[in-house]
Amino acid sequence: TEAEKKALAEKHKAHKGAYKDALADAQDLVMQEAVKLHEQFPDRTVEYHFEAILQRTHTKQKSQKPTRWNAFLRSEVKAMNAGREPDERRIKATKVGCEIAEKWNAMSQQEKIDVTKDLMEDLEEHRNNKSLTSHNVPISAFHDICATLDSVTQTVCRNSDFGHALILYLACKSLRDLDHYNRPYVYLSDDRVGDFFQLALKETPSNFATRLKGYCTSGVTGVISNYKKSFLQLKSKTSALILDKLHDATQVPVSRMYYVKFDENITVQHGVVLENWLLKKFASPGDIGSMVEVKTVYNGFMSGVTKFRKLTAAEWQEWEEVRFNLEHTDEGGNYGTMFFNSNYGVV
Repeated sequence: TEAEKKALAEKHKAHKGAYKDALADAQDLVMQEAVKLHEQFPDRTVEYHFEAILQRTHTKQKSQKPTRWNAFLRSEVKAMNAGREPDERRIKATKVGCEIAEKWNAMSQQEKIDVTKDLMEDLEEHRNNKSLTSHNVPISAFHDICATLDSVTQTVCRNSDFGHALILYLACKSLRDLDHYNRPYVYLSDDRVGDFFQLALKETPSNFATRLKGYCTSGVTGVISNYKKSFLQLKSKTSALILDKLHDATQVPVSRMYYVKFDENITVQHGVVLENWLLKKFASPGDIGSMVEVKTVYNGFMSGVTKFRKLTAAEWQEWEEVRFNLEHTDEGGNYGTMFFNSNYGVV
């Protein structure tokens, strides 16, 4: 009846909620154990220990005795992979097992023994080494991710063929998975998707995925932090360079560079003017809001285009007269601004 269906649905819902809560509690316990492991082994992150606890090796306690078929299969797959390019996907035994089985079944019993005589020792050594190998969390995660991506890609292929849809599929590791080995993964269901990237973004999907990985592994905070840090360092370096150049021009110690009333504090005191300032506004690098403009100032001083110059005695006297006229009359302003600008000492 309808009432029974409703009661059963509510029972299932309550069971699902209870299981979800119990699972969350179990995960909390695992995280607590991961924290304890981190305290005992601080060279690994808490996330690493958490993942290591959840992972389990698939090695059987009792393995079957190696057979000549196993040795032959391993040898054939190994030979196939040896002829592939380094960036090509490795061939798996499950994909070519039937093909190799036909070749194996066509042999006589003596031929099988002769072919696998040396291969059996190699297989035995390989199995022993594998059994003694310690569990590696990043490598296990790598294989898990590869298997998942293959499965998802196959599903996407089937759906795209059925629904005539064009699909772009990108995958890359995140900030918490920096120790994982997976490269950015790209799947295009049609070449037109790749053409769009070239037209719209001027780069291939593979390059875009690589840039995405860099963004995801550093995070927005990391990108902004790096930019701010670089900008502040550039400002500091530019200010220090300007002060060094001023010292060279004055030939006496100067405590600081003056951007407000440069004429009173620098030119009047030391007879030095600044030539070819490359920005419209004369200001300290610390007060400039554009990294491009700060770089312009820095490169100007480094190249010698912008420089401090010591006035000769005659030029200094002329400068004083021009400055006096500008301050006490409305005439002669064009001459003074043309020879020095409104900051007087900045040419």
